[in-house]
Amino acid sequence: MLGRLTVGVQSDDPQKFTAAYRGIFEKAGVLPKQKLAGFAITPNAQIQPGTRLYANHFTVGQYVDVWGHTIDYGFQGVMVRWGFKGMPATHGVTKTHRRPGSIGTAGQACVKPGKKMPGHMGSEWRALRGIQILRINTAEQVLYVKGPNVPGPVGALIYVKDSGVMEKRNPPFPTFYPEECDPLPEEQFHDSLFQYTEPTIEYPEEKATSTTVRKGPVKVKKQAKVK
Repeated sequence: MLGRLTVGVQSDDPQKFTAAYRGIFEKAGVLPKQKLAGFAITPNAQIQPGTRLYANHFTVGQYVDVWGHTIDYGFQGVMVRWGFKGMPATHGVTKTHRRPGSIGTAGQACVKPGKKMPGHMGSEWRALRGIQILRINTAEQVLYVKGPNVPGPVGALIYVKDSGVMEKRNPPFPTFYPEECDPLPEEQFHDSLFQYTEPTIEYPEEKATSTTVRKGPVKVKKQAKVK
């Protein structure tokens, strides 16, 4: 049986919210949050209200799912929205260089469903499933993941949760409690990731060989001159 855990971010002034919204946080004893998100959890992963979540809620090498809104580009034509090549620049083409061209059929005289047309681009839900965490910065609470670009503009809020891919699932883990663990290093790297603090090229040290010095005069052979 699954439960629901609500997570809030960015505390704000209680006077900015309604009394009904403030009542949700008064029961938990925390300040109102600007954004709320719900996550499905198992009973053995339940945590107490008001518990702070850290970046070490996840571990290096773990697979996660990332959800977010893509960048909003507004209304765009077919060349930007779908990558159309466009019409020829010369040879009789007039005022249709960036248009899609024919959109219907001659026989049925209709536009087929799913035809790529100009329209609104971006601001859609996008999910990246099964991407791996390669690095964690415990000082700044930053996660570094391996994969394509994370959806959304810089500074946008995204959802990060345990991967739902069957082959990449992890056992239930409530959360990380810093008071119950030893101090962690500032940077945590995956074994396959090169650490930028280490030297890139290493040369082995060569042992110095002792040279023997001859004592006495050195004999030099004379070479015969060729006339």
